[in-house]
Amino acid sequence: MLRILQYDSHHHNISEISLDQMDFHKLKWIDCYNLTREEKKQIKDIVKIPKNEFDRCVDEDERPNTTELEHFSMLIFKCPFKEKKHSSTTSLGILLSERLVVTFRNEELEGIEKIWNLDYESKKKVFKKGSSFLIYELLESIMDDYFTILDDVEKEIDIIENNVFHNPDKKTVMNIFSMKKTLIYFHKSLSANREVLSSIDKEFAQKIHQSHIKSFRYVYDDTIQLIDMVATYRDILTGSLDIYLSSVSNTLNTNMKKMTAFGSLVLVPTLITGLYGMNFRFMPEISWKYGYLFAWGLIIASMIFLTIYFKKKDWF
Repeated sequence: MLRILQYDSHHHNISEISLDQMDFHKLKWIDCYNLTREEKKQIKDIVKIPKNEFDRCVDEDERPNTTELEHFSMLIFKCPFKEKKHSSTTSLGILLSERLVVTFRNEELEGIEKIWNLDYESKKKVFKKGSSFLIYELLESIMDDYFTILDDVEKEIDIIENNVFHNPDKKTVMNIFSMKKTLIYFHKSLSANREVLSSIDKEFAQKIHQSHIKSFRYVYDDTIQLIDMVATYRDILTGSLDIYLSSVSNTLNTNMKKMTAFGSLVLVPTLITGLYGMNFRFMPEISWKYGYLFAWGLIIASMIFLTIYFKKKDWF
């Protein structure tokens, strides 16, 4: 899918156009989402960059980096997106020149949609400041997506912690591993994004106007904060997993104690009945009138004693 926004700086208006309506003297943003083979050919004819560099732009697994081309600065940036029950990251390819911004993606990215769907006046303000400021707004919006998803992660962690203490089960462990997987992807992506932003700050991306480089430092600060948040949440989940394993071990110990206690209640009566079941000739209680009742008294007394003892030890 191809869609294009074009800004006319003379008449101060912005409009969504088709490829054949493009004016190369005006600022344009071409957003490319899951391009077909025909659309890729059309974009290649417009940007005219080497095939290997174009392939890097559309590769969703490409590592974040900055590259200087003849007419463009190329940025690869990792963005978060939600898929089914968990979140992951994908690469966003960006080509930047003075009058053209091209974004390549293979997933629905809320940050991109947020900028694209700004109200008319807000979009004009962004485009009026040039292509570099548009890139800043896009990256800042992507950082907001990270914060939004991590807020949801924090809520999930609170639920996991509550389940670990009150209702530990296999589902809780699966949730912990799923969350840790998401955080690992985020940590790798954010660390690589930090390098891209550091390159911009060092003016390696030459098509980004110097007057806007300072703005990208705010995105850099957000990235550092997000990396710290991810590390904190991973530590919390690791602690929760340790607590779960300790809880399982304690539950096993408790069950073993209960089984031992119940076994002891049977063991002593078995000992008494076994004692009187021995075939010795001279056993005083055998000829005693109350011998049977005496044996039952021993059995009942021993069971009462053991029950009281184990309750005091909190084994029941």
